[in-house]
Amino acid sequence: MASRPPFAGARALVTGASSGIGADVARQLADVGCALVVTARRADRLEALAAELRGRGATAVHVVVEDLASREGAARVADAARAALGGVDVLVNNAGFAVPGLTERAPLDRTLAMIDVNVVAPVILTRALLPAMLEARRGFVLNVASVAGIGPAPYQAGYSGTKAFLLHWSESFREEVRDRGVAVTALCPGITDTEFFEAAGYKGTNRFLRWKMPSERVARAGLAALARNRCRVVTGWQNKLLVFTTRLSPRWLIQGVAARLMRRRSPGR
Repeated sequence: MASRPPFAGARALVTGASSGIGADVARQLADVGCALVVTARRADRLEALAAELRGRGATAVHVVVEDLASREGAARVADAARAALGGVDVLVNNAGFAVPGLTERAPLDRTLAMIDVNVVAPVILTRALLPAMLEARRGFVLNVASVAGIGPAPYQAGYSGTKAFLLHWSESFREEVRDRGVAVTALCPGITDTEFFEAAGYKGTNRFLRWKMPSERVARAGLAALARNRCRVVTGWQNKLLVFTTRLSPRWLIQGVAARLMRRRSPGR
């Protein structure tokens, strides 16, 4: 029988919990008896998820409807989570979206909102909640990055940049806290079976879509890596092979291949 993870029964905050990876992370945390705050913009989705989480064994579930594109909103989420749970032991920075297409055509306001959600909100939330974890010498931070943050991703350059920040930031501050009781893991999924592509407005398809991984598997891999305090986890053998190949190939070649693969499904060209 599998042992229970070290965060079983903990107090957890999950962002971007209304669907996809965030919802599945919340479900799996509920399965091990965590108390949860789930946050996103869609109240109806969150309320339905909250009811499900209570039925799965969560000791408490609180819904916080907020837009993390607002820096004040991110701060309010941290305050609400502390007030509802009395503290946060597990932080899952999952919320994020993409603005695909040519850089010069990408709407500036949308691009800046993406940076706020993908980069600024995790920094605000982590900065707000990490000190108490360090004081207690117990805490867990799971940052959902992407394989797009490991290699170049033409036609989604801004998104790739935000995930590169999240990945390297995670690995960097992980070293600062790893001997002080806090585990930090960067989860790097590839193409996942979620609403991500529809929400971003991608058009068409490419050969990588056949490798879509169920979000439940991605969530499970992330939490398993967090429980073992792994630095990063890349999900799926195809994505692991892709990452390994990028380490051996010259950057100019990787960039060219990535451009050809991405060209078929990016709007705004």
